[in-house]
Amino acid sequence: MQTNEKDAQGGRDIRVAVIPVAGKGTRWKPITRSVPKELLPVWRRTSASYAFEEAVTAGFDEIIFVISPDKLGVFEHFLRFDASDLSAHFIDQSWADLHERVKIRACIQEQQLGLGHAILCAEQDVNGRPFAVLLPDEVLMQNGLKTLVSKTPAVLLMEVPFEQRANYGIVKCEKLPSGDLRIDDLVEKPAPELAPSSYAITGRYTFTPEIFDHLRNLPPGHHGEIQLTDAMKTYTQIHSITGVLFDGTRHDVGQPMGLLTASLDFALRDPQYKDAVRDYVKKLIAAQ
Repeated sequence: MQTNEKDAQGGRDIRVAVIPVAGKGTRWKPITRSVPKELLPVWRRTSASYAFEEAVTAGFDEIIFVISPDKLGVFEHFLRFDASDLSAHFIDQSWADLHERVKIRACIQEQQLGLGHAILCAEQDVNGRPFAVLLPDEVLMQNGLKTLVSKTPAVLLMEVPFEQRANYGIVKCEKLPSGDLRIDDLVEKPAPELAPSSYAITGRYTFTPEIFDHLRNLPPGHHGEIQLTDAMKTYTQIHSITGVLFDGTRHDVGQPMGLLTASLDFALRDPQYKDAVRDYVKKLIAAQ
């Protein structure tokens, strides 16, 4: 494996983040016929706001939302976002000037042709800089993006049980002396017995701009879509991608059970409501 640019890229400043929000939300129909899934509530905020706050908390000052033509409302939500909408991460900071500190952009994905295609749509706005990608369906209770910034290109990984490996992109990797992993290959949703490891990709990545060349040159894959995992496979032949293990809590709010567990998790951490929520959950359990 070639690693000719790893040292040069790993120390580069990275300040721009891409958040794809153009998906159709088919798992949430009929709700998503009128409300984008990214605006569904996770406790007291919209689901996409957690990815936005994670990026801002990690020091990113330019956020690019990739939207579809019928989801302008998601972008408009963040244009109206202000300090009163922020979570406890920001309580001890003055963020009244949020929109002076953070530049918010949107680019249009005219056709939903996969995650890789969505990221490719942001190429012009990324403008040749290293960048992060955050998938808003994945809500992390701890800031996973912070751990990737100094290791670009990098991806956040989590260890998953044997029977769940078919649900994720799984990496083939080698453990480094630092405790991180060097990713040599990626397999999208393998049969558990064929998975190259137990380490699954979460929705947090940092890339150098060369990833766009790999996305642009990909032939369409399953369902005619351009897959980010496929581009990363060829990217690893040129750049060494670091895998960073995440040992916190992750919720997949792209599906109903994940939205429920995330809301409950945040509710139990809310000083104003945690006692009432805990008492109600105990009451429900006792009634079973």
